[in-house]
Amino acid sequence: MKKTRRGLVLAAFLAVAVLANGCQKGSGQEIPDSLAESTAAGIAETQAETEKAGESGAQSDSRVFTDSAGREVTLPKEINKIAPSGPLAQIVLYTFCPDKLSGLASDFSEGAKQYIDEKYWSLPKFGQFYGKNANLNMEALIAESPDVIIDIGEAKKTVKEDMDSLQEQLNMPVIFIEADLDTMSSAYEKLGELTGDTDQAKKLADYCNITLKRSETAREQLAEKKSVYFAIGDDGLHTNAEGSIHARVIEQIGAENAAKVEMVSSGGGSEVSFEQLLLWQPDIIIADSEALYQTITTDKVWGELHAVKEGKVYQIPSVPYSFMSSPPSVNRMIGILWLGNLVYPEQYNIDIKQEVKDFYELFYHVTLDDTQVEKIIK
Repeated sequence: MKKTRRGLVLAAFLAVAVLANGCQKGSGQEIPDSLAESTAAGIAETQAETEKAGESGAQSDSRVFTDSAGREVTLPKEINKIAPSGPLAQIVLYTFCPDKLSGLASDFSEGAKQYIDEKYWSLPKFGQFYGKNANLNMEALIAESPDVIIDIGEAKKTVKEDMDSLQEQLNMPVIFIEADLDTMSSAYEKLGELTGDTDQAKKLADYCNITLKRSETAREQLAEKKSVYFAIGDDGLHTNAEGSIHARVIEQIGAENAAKVEMVSSGGGSEVSFEQLLLWQPDIIIADSEALYQTITTDKVWGELHAVKEGKVYQIPSVPYSFMSSPPSVNRMIGILWLGNLVYPEQYNIDIKQEVKDFYELFYHVTLDDTQVEKIIK
C-alpha cells in the first residue's frame, strides 16, 4: 500500500513538471522558479504525510506486550491462533481459550479423550519447542502460522535468553508466562491481558486464589501432620521426593512428604528401597496408576506397611490429567481439594464429587454426570 501511494505522489509530481514546462513553451510566459519550488515542496510534504499515515496504519495493527520475563514482544493487536510450547502450556491454554489453540504439543491420551471435545483431537501436532524432549514439527508450525507461541511454567534463570533464541530461530513472536502453583492466578490474568478475554481470566484466577486460600486455612488448623508417600513407576519404588515440583500438592495441604531422599528432576522420580519405606511407615500412600494401586493393595510385601493394613492407599485420579502432576499445572488445583479431603477430612469438610464437577466444568469445559465422577475418583 505504501509503494502505491509513493507511486501516485511521483506521478503527480511528474505531471505538474510536464505541465509547467508546456506552459513555458506554449505561452511564452515564464513560470516563476518559486512556483516550481513551492510545488515540489508541497508534493514532498504530501508524500511525507502519506508515508506517516501508512506507518501509523501498520502500527495500529500491532502492539507491544510485556511478558513475565520482562521482554517486550511485538504482537498482532488481535490474537486468534496460539501455539503452546509444550504440554504444560497446552493444558493451561486449553482451560483458558481452547478455540484459540492452533495446534497441540502432544496428543490427548485415550483416557483424556473422554473429557475433551472431539473437535480438538485432530489439531496439528507441533511437538515440544525446546528442552531435552524437544521434537518441534516445523512444517506443521509454518503451515498453521500462529499469532504467537506461548511458553508457560516456572521461570528458569535463562528464560529471557531461551525465549529470545526461540523467537529468533522461528521468526515468530514467543512469550513467556510464569505459572507455578502460587502464581497460577496471575498467569490467567496475564492471558486475559493478552487475548482481551478478561472475564474468563478472572473466573479461573479467582478459583485458583480461593483454592489456595482454603488450603492455607486448613493448614493453620492442623494439630499434627500426616505423612504421604507418592508411589510412581511400575513397582512403586520410585517417588516424587520432598521439595519436588511434582509433589507440591502434598506440602500445600499441610502434609509431610514421607520420601526424605535426594530430589531428581526426571519424570521417573527418585528411587527408594522397600527398607526405607518400612522405616518411614507413611500414614497414607497414593499410587499414580490403577496397576500400581492393585500391586500395593494385594502384594504381601507391601502388606507390611501400616497404611496398607489400614486401607489408607488411594489411586490418584488421572483423566484428563493427573490430580497431582503430569504435567504439574493447573490440574493440581483439584488435586489440592482431593488429597486434602483424604488426608484431613475434618479441615476440608467438602463434597469432593461436587468439587470435581465444578472444576471440570470451569476448566475442562465438560459437564459430568454422577457416573463419570465416580469413575474419576474411584
